[in-house]
Amino acid sequence: MRLTYLQKPKTHQSGLSLIELMISMVLGLLILAGVIQVFASTQQAYRTQEAMSRIQESGRYATEVLSRNIRQAGYKGGCGSNVDINILLDEAHSDYDAAVHALGAGLEGWNNSSGTYAASMAGYVANTDVLLVKHASTNSGVTASGNTPSQAANINLTGSSDIPKGQIVMVADDDACDIFQNASSVNANNLNRGNPGAGIGPGNKLPANTNPFSKSYSDNMRIMLFQSDLYYIGASTDPNNTALRRIRFGGSGAAVDEELVDNIINMQIRYGVDTSGDKRVDAYITANNVTDWDDVVAVRISLLARSEHANILPNNMTGIPFDGATFNAPAGDRRMYQAFNTTIGVRNKLP
Repeated sequence: MRLTYLQKPKTHQSGLSLIELMISMVLGLLILAGVIQVFASTQQAYRTQEAMSRIQESGRYATEVLSRNIRQAGYKGGCGSNVDINILLDEAHSDYDAAVHALGAGLEGWNNSSGTYAASMAGYVANTDVLLVKHASTNSGVTASGNTPSQAANINLTGSSDIPKGQIVMVADDDACDIFQNASSVNANNLNRGNPGAGIGPGNKLPANTNPFSKSYSDNMRIMLFQSDLYYIGASTDPNNTALRRIRFGGSGAAVDEELVDNIINMQIRYGVDTSGDKRVDAYITANNVTDWDDVVAVRISLLARSEHANILPNNMTGIPFDGATFNAPAGDRRMYQAFNTTIGVRNKLP
């Protein structure tokens, strides 16, 4: 008998053709390109949004710091507006600067100039304005213990002062105010108007019994901290940027220069002057046109902020309104810029 064997059909494994492979590669590249484009667009949108947020944060914070200080300009501890301040600081000392240590009008400015303070400034940016603000509106948080005779060298307190040696202090009531430099240590139970020590100027007029307070004070005297701040545009911790900076005088010893807000590149200031005596602004003028700083009742600040990094935008920003003119970004910069403007009334000079 003859056997018949069934044979399985042969199967052949075949790969992709060259054309199919090329089509697959093209499709893959198109999908990859789409993913990259979406990623790049998202990243660029994030960088733009972040830059805008940082600019607005910097501008708003800078205007808030300046506004809060300017509003208090000229405040002298609550003594009457017609009461003269008795200066017990050593006006003959080499560290004494009337512009800094005497309250005066509470405001002084320089138009596109550093005034006489260039040596004290960290990287002052040329052709930007400088502003000096002075007041005694910060409460010390301490109270006097008993009466203080006019010829006393100490003001006794109810507890530790927490006021550092060298801090300039103003004491006042409704009809008197005196300014001196504290010579006691921070944990003392009194304020002393003797010699604060070497390197802590300007010191005080000595002795106390021949340079008395303007009156004998009761225990309800107000004890305030004198503050004198110079604002300017200068160097930033990032060498590629600039910042709003402040030199703080009137503290414990040497002046302190500190960075407040980075990425601020320009500050321009106009002063609202009352020339008619009705305590209303008659005109806004630059510092070099102010003839009497007592006439200044308002301050108009213009700040120009920019993004921290370059190449944020596809093109340079141009025609940015700033201080009555327009600003154009440097060629190839492609940063984001924004101007911030605010007008602040000087509370102690308004109706």
